[in-house]
Amino acid sequence: MELVEIKEFVASLAVLTTILQFLSGILVCKQYVVNKTTAEASPLPFICGFISAGIWLLYGLAKHNNKIIMVNTIGVTLMFFYTIIFYIFTIKKSSVLKQFLAVLVMYIFVIFYNSAEEDKYLLTNRLGTMACSLTLITIASPLSKLLYVIRRKSTDCLPFPLILMTFIVSSLWFLYGLLEEDVFLSAPNFIGGTLAAFQLSLFIIYPSIPSSPLITKNTLA
Repeated sequence: MELVEIKEFVASLAVLTTILQFLSGILVCKQYVVNKTTAEASPLPFICGFISAGIWLLYGLAKHNNKIIMVNTIGVTLMFFYTIIFYIFTIKKSSVLKQFLAVLVMYIFVIFYNSAEEDKYLLTNRLGTMACSLTLITIASPLSKLLYVIRRKSTDCLPFPLILMTFIVSSLWFLYGLLEEDVFLSAPNFIGGTLAAFQLSLFIIYPSIPSSPLITKNTLA
């Protein structure tokens, strides 16, 4: 198999698994619809997902990379509809609306600011740095949970399927970044894959449910 074919195969797998990861939000939204409330859930995963996919979409357009364009077009669309569903079923509508509008204004500003840039190298580096930074912020978000797991010696708060999916997706995009010689793809996904692998190792080190304390043997009267 030639290098071009390997690159195409890895890219296709990365796109497919990323789309599946995006689609997992349907299960979350289904729960909101069934319960007719979002309870204490935060809209930030959807809103941050929208801006992150949006910046990666601009980066893909600047590089004329159809794989990045396709996957992030789907990502932007899904995150937008997830946010709408969240808005419908939350009691904090004004807060959600303000957060989304702030992100939308920022995104529109980024589009107009970069549309005037004629230097393609500078444009891709600027958008790549922004996209990479947003990805790293997202990757860093589970760190507080890791401290909780290590203190309690239990992985009961960690979602195993989501972490496994993150490991697979990050690994594939890291490999694709290496093949494309694109540091903006390889660097954040290397960190994301490493962090996900560390979280997976915690499931081996610690049980998902804390072990019960030993019950002292009672003597019958």
